[in-house]
Amino acid sequence: MGFIQRERILIIMALACIGIFLGDKLILIPLGRIWSERSLKIGELKKSVEKGSLLVDRRADVAKRWKEIKDAGLPDDLPRVEERILTRVHDWESQSGLTLNSLKPRWREPDDESKKLELRLTGSGSLESIARFLFEVENDPLPIRVEDIGLTSRDKRGTVLDLNLKFSSLILKEKSK
Repeated sequence: MGFIQRERILIIMALACIGIFLGDKLILIPLGRIWSERSLKIGELKKSVEKGSLLVDRRADVAKRWKEIKDAGLPDDLPRVEERILTRVHDWESQSGLTLNSLKPRWREPDDESKKLELRLTGSGSLESIARFLFEVENDPLPIRVEDIGLTSRDKRGTVLDLNLKFSSLILKEKSK
């Protein structure tokens, strides 16, 4: 084995090492990075598919629950809604012993798909009657939301209190087919 033969072998080995090094830096490392990114993406997509399939499985239950909520809700007939809520307010008043001083309904249209009935009422009574009134409001099946409440005392002992209450109910407009 001559000198020239050894030089060729060393040159071939050096070129092979350089080729392996460049192959590692230019091919294997980027492919490994792409492989890892794709594995993460596949994991995210699998989670998304599982979540979607759970939603599809629950679709009937969710649709049934939404129908129950809409059926228990208030109709898209403004006079009937107002009458129904005012009747319930007077029922709460009689059940609690609270004396209503004023009751002001007001309609609002926050968007094109819904209407909102806001009611402001002031009343007076004992702490027990106010507590009972608020209990009746909160436990009534009507879809209402208490937005603001205030209590003030009329006397120094606090035996007679004034209640300022604002609550609202959202009415979804029926979509025309």
